[in-house]
Amino acid sequence: MTSPTDFKNMFNRSAADHTTDFQKAMDASRAKPEQIREAHDRQVEKIRAREDITPQARQVAMARAHRDTAAKLEAAQQADRQKYETRRAQLEKRLFGSDTNVTGTEAINRRQAREMAANLTDPQEAQAAYSRALRDGDRDYARAIASHAADQAAVPLFGAAWASVLDAHSAATPGYDANLAEFRSLQEPGGYGDTTYMAPAVPSELGRLSPHQVAMLADSDLTVHGNDGPEAA
Repeated sequence: MTSPTDFKNMFNRSAADHTTDFQKAMDASRAKPEQIREAHDRQVEKIRAREDITPQARQVAMARAHRDTAAKLEAAQQADRQKYETRRAQLEKRLFGSDTNVTGTEAINRRQAREMAANLTDPQEAQAAYSRALRDGDRDYARAIASHAADQAAVPLFGAAWASVLDAHSAATPGYDANLAEFRSLQEPGGYGDTTYMAPAVPSELGRLSPHQVAMLADSDLTVHGNDGPEAA
């Protein structure tokens, strides 16, 4: 069975050695949040340098800059998440799906196979069940087990033990190595340990305020002349 360390090394190699057009596009997209935060910092510095507004107006302008930046980062994360989910679904279809659409009894059989696979909680048990399914010619159950293993393998820290099931499925499905490598390299935007879309810290002028108070300032009716545009200064 593949050890957690071996799986980690394999995962890292997949991300580096199997770059696709999709991954390149995602890398470019994931660079945008840092640009958004840098724009926020420049905007805050412009507001801070102004001498023609009151301290209250300065706080309001900064609160609005922070609110708008947080909204942009959330939108960026949602857009990247949609791309990720679309690509993951495409790869799951290639790796674990069927080439044909089915109805009737066969559709019921596939649903039952998925339900049976979902009950597998031990990776060694799943590996044995996968081998038996292949031996018996039950491709639907084998695909269902592999799909379930892929979901379990994505669980941070605890998923590495399921890698052997995916290895077996890749070996039993010629030509799928590249798809499996890309599937493993996918990273969910905003997932475990991902700080890409984290909102910037509030300016020091707002440091003693709670998030609710900052939001109230941003939504106040006060007009800060020259500061309500996207490039407040």
